[in-house]
Amino acid sequence: MEQSRRLRKKDNTHRAIMHSAKMLFEKNGLGNVTIEQIAEQADVSRSTFFTHFTSLDDLLMQIANEEIHDILDAAAKDGNADVKAVFHQLAKDTYPYPYLTTQLFVRSILSSGKSSARDVLALLESEIESSGYRKLKKDFSAKDIASFIFGAYFGLVFQKFIEDEPFENPAEIDNKISLFIDCLKNQEE
Repeated sequence: MEQSRRLRKKDNTHRAIMHSAKMLFEKNGLGNVTIEQIAEQADVSRSTFFTHFTSLDDLLMQIANEEIHDILDAAAKDGNADVKAVFHQLAKDTYPYPYLTTQLFVRSILSSGKSSARDVLALLESEIESSGYRKLKKDFSAKDIASFIFGAYFGLVFQKFIEDEPFENPAEIDNKISLFIDCLKNQEE
């Protein structure tokens, strides 16, 4: 009983730190947030921060991995991958923190070594390889098509940034990318 209470408290503190960090990163930008600010926002000490994370980079990596795992879990419900589910979850995750989500994906893509964004691309590629897209697959690989869809999603996100439009309704981009996927998948010969 005492052990599970302690674990729950530790887990709650971990989540509070991550939530506080997301809010601060979104508001101030990745390079403009300190450990002290995060600890203050989460109402924990600096040493408590270091109990959970080794550095700001470690915190960012954990936030990114959590987002990627949410996407992969949503996409693989019932054991079947679903391209639309990937982007539905991505839209859901993007809207509360559009700047942060975009920065984390870019950071993950540009990082050396195995990127968690590559896991999402591999999932998309696998689903595209096994379902539809016949006409497109004559000229493009499944990896190319997955990249085109990924690029289209972030193109819609960047369009909102460029036009200085608010991120208020995740269904807005979700519906557009879903329609785009349908158009690609259902092209007639």
